[in-house]
Parts: sequence; C-alpha cells; structure tokens
Amino acid sequence: MRPKREIFTYSTSESQIIINPNWFIGFIEGEGTFGIKTGSSLYFQVAQKNTSQECLNGITNFLLNLSSDASIHNDPDNKILPINITNTINVRTNVVSLAIANVDALYYYLLPYLDSYKFYSRKAIDFKLWRIALLLKIYGYYYTTEGKNLFLDISAILNKRYSTVSSVSNIDNVINNITERFNDIMQKGSFYFIAPFWSKT
Repeated sequence: MRPKREIFTYSTSESQIIINPNWFIGFIEGEGTFGIKTGSSLYFQVAQKNTSQECLNGITNFLLNLSSDASIHNDPDNKILPINITNTINVRTNVVSLAIANVDALYYYLLPYLDSYKFYSRKAIDFKLWRIALLLKIYGYYYTTEGKNLFLDISAILNKRYSTVSSVSNIDNVINNITERFNDIMQKGSFYFIAPFWSKT
C-alpha cells in the first residue's frame, strides 16, 4: 500500500536560514529528484524531514526567489508566472517534499540556475536526461514522433533505472545514444520559434 501523502502549506516569511547556491546543489545531489510522472509531466523535487522546518523554509524561499532573479532568467516583462511550489508530507515517514511542476518555471527559472553549477554524483546523469526531456517539451519536439519517442525512452530510464535495464550493458552507451538522438532532432531546427538566451546543448 502506498504511504499516505497530504498536501499542505506553511509560512516561510520567518525563516532565519539563507540558502547558499553551492550548498543547495549539494543538497540536490543527496535529496533531489529530476522526475517525469506517468505520461509527460516533468517535475523537480527535494525532500527533507519535517523536523528540519527552518531548512525547508529556507529552501522554499530560495526557490521562490529564483523567479525574481533577473540575472538568471532575464524576463523583464514578467511574462512567465512565478515559481509555484507544492508541499506534500508522507505521514508515515514524516518527510516533506517540495516540488515544482510547471514547465515554464522549470525552464526559465530553475534550469538556468542548475546549468550554472556542476553535479559530481550520479545525479549528473539524471539531470542531463531530465534536461533533454525538458528541452524537448519547451522546443515543441515532444509533439513530433521522434521527439515523443525520445522523451518516453528517457522517462523509462530516468533516476537510475538506466543501470537496471536488462537490454543495456553499458550506461555510457545509453546516454550517448539519447544525446545523439537529441542532437539530431535539434539540428533540424526548432519546432516552435523560441530563442533561449542561456540555452546550451
């Protein structure tokens, strides 16, 4: 049986913790998830025990502030909605999950920040795969046959499942194959017109 989860909200205005960007990357290495839900919904999530309330408040404020950091997202006209964070708690384990699921927020606010830092654990593979899936969505290639097939292949192996796929003997081959397919798709030109100011392939 799946453990019960409850959605809740809480005030973060009184948080005394200021999150360091480098520290948060390290936190993601251990407690973060770059995920794709059943179907095509992308999300980013971090989790922490509910007893670390000040830390949770600090992380929430840090993520919310990405929306107003013009040095990262360069959205002077404020056309993109601010980051919205969903808070859920696993009542059995007392673990709180903070999640962002809006594709525009992931692309315009979170991704530029993540692209500015380097991951050193296996999380780097998860991020690379998730990043490709997000770009497929943003550029509109998800709605093509090639793009959707690549997206679904990424979804099937994301978050360490690439190391347990019986038909694959080498993780590097999996990553290289996905990267090559993505580059081939991108070379054909954007399905939608979009000119990201920070995008890198």
